[in-house]
Amino acid sequence: MNVTAGRTLAETIRSTLGPRGMDKMLVGDDGKVVVTNDGASILDRMDIDHPAAEALVAVARSQQSGVGDGTTTAVVLAGELLAEASELLDQGLHPTTIRDGYRRAVERATTELDEGTVTVDPADTDALLDVARTAVTGKWSEDESRRLLSLVVRAAQAAEHEGIVERRRLTRLPIQGGAVGDAELIEGLAIDLETSSTSLASLESALPRRIEHAGIALVDDQLTIESADAVPYVTVESADQLAAFAGYEDEVARGLARGLAEAGADVVFCQKEIDDEIRGLLAREGIISVERTRQDEMHKLERATGAGLVMRVDELTPAHVGRAGVVERRSLADTDLVVVRDTNDEQLSLVLRGGTDHVIAETKRLVEDCLDDVVLAIEEGAVVPGGGVAETALAATLRDAADGIEGREQLAIEAFADALEVVPRTLAETAGLDPVDALVDLRTRHHEAPWTIGIDVLAGELAPVVDRGVLEPLAVKQQAIRGAAEAAALLVGIDDAIAVSGDAAAEHDHEHDHDHGHAGPIEATDGYPWAVGH
Repeated sequence: MNVTAGRTLAETIRSTLGPRGMDKMLVGDDGKVVVTNDGASILDRMDIDHPAAEALVAVARSQQSGVGDGTTTAVVLAGELLAEASELLDQGLHPTTIRDGYRRAVERATTELDEGTVTVDPADTDALLDVARTAVTGKWSEDESRRLLSLVVRAAQAAEHEGIVERRRLTRLPIQGGAVGDAELIEGLAIDLETSSTSLASLESALPRRIEHAGIALVDDQLTIESADAVPYVTVESADQLAAFAGYEDEVARGLARGLAEAGADVVFCQKEIDDEIRGLLAREGIISVERTRQDEMHKLERATGAGLVMRVDELTPAHVGRAGVVERRSLADTDLVVVRDTNDEQLSLVLRGGTDHVIAETKRLVEDCLDDVVLAIEEGAVVPGGGVAETALAATLRDAADGIEGREQLAIEAFADALEVVPRTLAETAGLDPVDALVDLRTRHHEAPWTIGIDVLAGELAPVVDRGVLEPLAVKQQAIRGAAEAAALLVGIDDAIAVSGDAAAEHDHEHDHDHGHAGPIEATDGYPWAVGH
């Protein structure tokens, strides 16, 4: 049955992800190496083509896109729910009974989660630091994470407005060189000049380091001297013709520079290439030119400075020129930056550092997870205790609720409770504790004082986790429970996967587009043609 296959594949994925804090080195077919302990990154790069496994990977993708963190928890929980469902099927329970029991368990669990929340004030930096630290536990050393987590919290708080974190105001800029702890938060939009083909070093003497009340021009075109299409060369028959041709190119270049200067631009950001000659002419006018500016950076500059993006320089007017209080050039780890700040829509740039590309890439992934959790805590104003506390408390609640339910759904709800305890059991293994003894101890202590005692992974002991700052966003738990239950419920009622040709599948979908039967529509993913039958 597919539920058994799904269970086996979930266990395989769990073993691939490994205990929390264990890095993985992935080598793709193209030879590209990725070093990561991020569950979503691992699953994205796994070669999976089994329909049941695809359903589990879809849980991780939904978790990642929905809340940004908790992918490993969601997949592991889905696998455990399938394991429990497999045993219930062996006992003779009908798939519909299992699905109904799981759905009732989800409703009760998510309601109970609200009861166990801890309120967080967006201005409470210490509490947000606890959330950030919990998100990266076991992934960074304390020395590396202390400064970076503080910067992440500061950035999120600075971008918060009326309870919403405006992430469009946050830029993550990776720069190679230095250590992870050398990261810094820059007020303003920092743009890396090293991505340009031409360095500003040769124009250093002509360019100002700092411009106040700067005019900003945005051009979605290349600043080059155009040549006639389909003309590979030009024939000249005299020195006068050669001089005239050279004079034409010089006049075009001067015209472009003059047009920018007359419009009031002090800095021009171009999405495409800028000729060296034109860059030199702009520098002599005191205009900083930045080529190959990314599209997302252009949009941020539009919002921040009020500049209007033009397709050609000859379309530029003073009305298109935006304003910034300060534009300055800075150097960081041998990288030249232009920082635009004091604007209408103030930007923040979190500069990430690392000695190698692998370190920087992994740092950026972890920062994104950390930022996701901090943003959720700010916007929801509520978190739940981590360390397996929530799962242990919910399991106890579900067992009590199951006692009052008649019929076989009671067994499915109790199975759901058992599945939830895979989280504290896994954390106990990671902390070096005996998982059976730890789980028994947790149940006993939760009976005496619910929502208090969990597993402190770093200390390797059971402890009051809220006092130790182990906090997780409420939405991460809710999404993980719902997503895992939905995937398990889908697979429980499926007997087998039958491969069909792409043409046959398309014809079947066309003919029965409005009638999917009691099982509902089944969608193929990544081009894998399959049909499902009972």
